[in-house]
Amino acid sequence: MTRALLAAAAALALLGGCTTTAPTPATCDVTLKFGSYGMGVDRPLAEAVDIRIKADRDLAHVARKPWGREGEYDLCLSARSGRSARAIYERYRAMLPAKGLAAPTSITGPDGLIYETSAPL
Repeated sequence: MTRALLAAAAALALLGGCTTTAPTPATCDVTLKFGSYGMGVDRPLAEAVDIRIKADRDLAHVARKPWGREGEYDLCLSARSGRSARAIYERYRAMLPAKGLAAPTSITGPDGLIYETSAPL
Protein backbone atom coordinates (compact mmCIF):
# COMPACT_ATOMS: atom_id res chain seq x y z
CA MET A 1 0.00 0.00 0.00
CA THR A 2 1.13 3.51 -0.63
CA ARG A 3 1.56 6.03 2.13
CA ALA A 4 -1.53 7.94 1.02
CA LEU A 5 -3.70 4.82 1.18
CA LEU A 6 -2.33 3.92 4.61
CA ALA A 7 -3.02 7.45 5.86
CA ALA A 8 -6.56 7.35 4.46
CA ALA A 9 -7.24 3.96 6.04
CA ALA A 10 -5.95 5.19 9.40
CA ALA A 11 -8.13 8.32 9.18
CA LEU A 12 -11.21 6.24 8.37
CA ALA A 13 -10.48 3.92 11.28
CA LEU A 14 -10.25 6.90 13.62
CA LEU A 15 -13.46 8.41 12.28
CA GLY A 16 -15.27 5.08 12.61
CA GLY A 17 -14.55 5.05 16.32
CA CYS A 18 -16.03 8.53 16.81
CA THR A 19 -19.59 7.80 15.81
CA THR A 20 -22.25 8.14 18.48
CA THR A 21 -25.25 6.80 16.58
CA ALA A 22 -26.28 3.17 16.71
CA PRO A 23 -26.19 1.28 13.43
CA THR A 24 -29.52 1.17 11.66
CA PRO A 25 -31.12 -2.19 10.99
CA ALA A 26 -31.10 -3.57 7.45
CA THR A 27 -34.90 -3.60 7.34
CA CYS A 28 -37.72 -1.89 9.17
CA ASP A 29 -40.53 -3.94 10.66
CA VAL A 30 -42.77 -0.86 10.50
CA THR A 31 -42.17 2.39 8.60
CA LEU A 32 -44.02 5.65 9.24
CA LYS A 33 -43.70 8.28 6.50
CA PHE A 34 -44.37 11.90 7.37
CA GLY A 35 -44.95 13.90 4.19
CA SER A 36 -45.92 17.47 3.39
CA TYR A 37 -48.41 19.35 1.23
CA GLY A 38 -45.98 22.28 1.06
CA MET A 39 -46.15 23.46 4.68
CA GLY A 40 -44.25 20.79 6.58
CA VAL A 41 -45.30 17.61 8.34
CA ASP A 42 -48.24 17.21 10.70
CA ARG A 43 -46.37 18.38 13.83
CA PRO A 44 -48.99 17.44 16.45
CA LEU A 45 -49.17 13.90 15.03
CA ALA A 46 -45.37 13.62 14.77
CA GLU A 47 -44.99 14.75 18.39
CA ALA A 48 -47.65 12.28 19.59
CA VAL A 49 -45.86 9.46 17.75
CA ASP A 50 -42.51 10.51 19.26
CA ILE A 51 -43.98 10.43 22.77
CA ARG A 52 -45.46 6.99 22.14
CA ILE A 53 -42.18 5.66 20.73
CA LYS A 54 -40.22 6.78 23.79
CA ALA A 55 -42.50 4.70 26.02
CA ASP A 56 -42.81 1.69 23.68
CA ARG A 57 -40.99 -1.29 25.21
CA ASP A 58 -41.69 -3.45 22.14
CA LEU A 59 -39.21 -1.45 20.02
CA ALA A 60 -35.57 -2.48 19.76
CA HIS A 61 -34.47 0.33 17.46
CA VAL A 62 -35.90 3.51 15.95
CA ALA A 63 -34.19 5.39 13.12
CA ARG A 64 -35.26 8.75 11.70
CA LYS A 65 -34.45 9.20 8.02
CA PRO A 66 -34.97 12.78 6.74
CA TRP A 67 -35.71 13.07 3.03
CA GLY A 68 -37.44 16.38 2.27
CA ARG A 69 -36.85 20.11 2.33
CA GLU A 70 -39.90 20.79 4.49
CA GLY A 71 -39.09 18.45 7.35
CA GLU A 72 -40.37 15.26 5.73
CA TYR A 73 -38.95 12.07 7.18
CA ASP A 74 -39.45 8.35 7.68
CA LEU A 75 -39.36 6.52 10.98
CA CYS A 76 -37.98 3.00 10.84
CA LEU A 77 -39.28 0.91 13.75
CA SER A 78 -37.69 -2.44 14.57
CA ALA A 79 -39.37 -4.84 16.97
CA ARG A 80 -37.58 -6.48 19.86
CA SER A 81 -36.98 -10.18 19.50
CA GLY A 82 -40.16 -12.09 20.23
CA ARG A 83 -42.41 -9.03 19.86
CA SER A 84 -45.12 -8.78 17.21
CA ALA A 85 -44.37 -6.39 14.36
CA ARG A 86 -48.04 -6.61 13.40
CA ALA A 87 -49.10 -5.40 16.88
CA ILE A 88 -46.64 -2.50 16.57
CA TYR A 89 -48.08 -1.66 13.14
CA GLU A 90 -51.64 -1.70 14.49
CA ARG A 91 -50.68 0.45 17.48
CA TYR A 92 -49.23 3.24 15.32
CA ARG A 93 -51.79 2.80 12.53
CA ALA A 94 -54.51 3.62 15.09
CA MET A 95 -52.84 7.00 15.68
CA LEU A 96 -53.17 8.13 12.05
CA PRO A 97 -56.20 10.18 11.06
CA ALA A 98 -58.51 9.14 8.21
CA LYS A 99 -57.82 12.40 6.37
CA GLY A 100 -54.42 14.05 6.33
CA LEU A 101 -55.66 17.60 6.76
CA ALA A 102 -52.27 18.99 7.79
CA ALA A 103 -50.01 16.67 5.78
CA PRO A 104 -49.97 13.17 4.27
CA THR A 105 -48.84 10.35 6.51
CA SER A 106 -48.53 6.64 5.78
CA ILE A 107 -47.48 3.46 7.53
CA THR A 108 -46.23 0.15 6.16
CA GLY A 109 -45.82 -3.05 8.09
CA PRO A 110 -45.34 -6.80 7.82
CA ASP A 111 -47.12 -8.94 5.24
CA GLY A 112 -47.69 -5.96 2.92
CA LEU A 113 -49.82 -3.98 5.38
CA ILE A 114 -50.13 -0.34 4.32
CA TYR A 115 -52.30 2.62 5.28
CA GLU A 116 -52.21 6.14 3.87
CA THR A 117 -54.16 9.16 5.06
CA SER A 118 -56.39 10.54 2.31
CA ALA A 119 -56.01 14.07 0.98
CA PRO A 120 -58.38 16.74 2.34
CA LEU A 121 -60.58 17.03 -0.77
